[in-house]
Amino acid sequence: MSSARPFRNTPICRLPPELLIEIFVSCSDDPSDELTPVVLGQVCRHWKEITYLSPRIWQHIYLYEHHPASISHEQAVWWVYKSAPLPFDVRIEVQTIDMILPLLSPILSHMGRLQKCTIAGAHHEVFDLTIYDFDRTRGCLVDELNVLVRGVSALGLNAESDSPDDRPYPNIFRVDKPSDGPPELSMHLSVYALPLMAAMKPIPITSLCITEFSLDVTTDVVRMLNFLSCTPWLETLHFTGWPQEGEPILPGHLRLVCLPRLRLLLLRSTCSVRAILEHIDAPALEELYLEHTNVDFELRTDPYVAEQTPPEEGESDDEAHDFSQSPWSDHATGMGLRALLKRSRPPLQVLHMDYADMRTKDFRWCFERLERLREFRIVGSDMSDRVIGMLAPYRRRWLAFGLAHLKEADDPRGSWAVRLPSLTKLAIWHCQRVTGEALVQALQERVRFTDWAAEEGRGDTMESVAIVGCSEFLIEHGQELSQTLGDRLSVT
Repeated sequence: MSSARPFRNTPICRLPPELLIEIFVSCSDDPSDELTPVVLGQVCRHWKEITYLSPRIWQHIYLYEHHPASISHEQAVWWVYKSAPLPFDVRIEVQTIDMILPLLSPILSHMGRLQKCTIAGAHHEVFDLTIYDFDRTRGCLVDELNVLVRGVSALGLNAESDSPDDRPYPNIFRVDKPSDGPPELSMHLSVYALPLMAAMKPIPITSLCITEFSLDVTTDVVRMLNFLSCTPWLETLHFTGWPQEGEPILPGHLRLVCLPRLRLLLLRSTCSVRAILEHIDAPALEELYLEHTNVDFELRTDPYVAEQTPPEEGESDDEAHDFSQSPWSDHATGMGLRALLKRSRPPLQVLHMDYADMRTKDFRWCFERLERLREFRIVGSDMSDRVIGMLAPYRRRWLAFGLAHLKEADDPRGSWAVRLPSLTKLAIWHCQRVTGEALVQALQERVRFTDWAAEEGRGDTMESVAIVGCSEFLIEHGQELSQTLGDRLSVT
């Protein structure tokens, strides 16, 4: 006689399945034992059938920091699967805020079914999703993730030492209610460092903002790229750091991150522009913003640049030898942008460079390849008249075949071309090395040519030109240029 035979004759086994399910549901709603549904299913075959075929028993998910991340992820995925198609609740208990996102990562893809999220331990929050009219047809309800990297200052954040109102993000979940459309949900986390890739499941967010909070934090490019590999659906990425170098990167430690949906990238106040741009594959990128990346101190040679055989194209010094107050960051920015364009060939339409510069040779290289760029804005650049001169038309045949002997009558206008052929908006702000004469000559020649081309249906022409705060651009230059541009010119 088997040991299970007497148990099958006990009164509890004669209960109807509906009543057993109610008992099991009540038992599973117990934070002290997060594995109750599994344990119940191991008692006997009858109970196993009931638990495995009853989604209600799996509607409560309890995740704890002291469990290995891989086990917590498997548990969350299994509970989400077994509770389908019913909604479910999640409770997370952590002693360090840094573990909240890793534990939540397998849940984010199924937030359309999430009813309530409870966080306890180092952070206390109860977020009831049922009181908002979210668009539940979307798998991930989170529109944006904001991560504030605080370094050692984040280690003091706990329930005893800090009031929730004193924290940078007192609530992790935040709901915005636009005037039209369903409410939008975002997450805000203040952490010691970005989560490790090994502790994460891919998260289906489309917008990510990473901000390094203080000078105590140095950019860990390796860790950031590994974290970005967990966000394959990203469409918008903002990163703000500090203009200081981090620790040297060992060769082979940087990984290429594929972000096939990324359309907007902003890098601000960081010395890691090259490392980031060289290791992101963004074939859909349309807008690139580089802000406050110029530094006047020498950057150490990056290990992935050193000892390359043969040296990467453009690695040599700039043959133009133009003046620069930030030659090392100019070199890094230019080489990073070259790498991004060569690898991804993105349909870039907007390029904003705000106190972010390149060498003359890098401007030329990029201008000759950004055929879809429609908007170019540059602020505080040391670029020379040579760069501005690149905006003027050039003779394509002369460059290609060396036919310098052609006479004007033998040289039809169709043999001329312009770099950045799709450019319609140009803004030049506080560029003190550019002369007014160079601006007038290049822009007059360009606009006359592109106006003619637009009339012939052969391309686009300038819609707006703004020249602001350029000390060498005088009143008479503005008057002369306005004769060609008219009200398309804005001058301060």
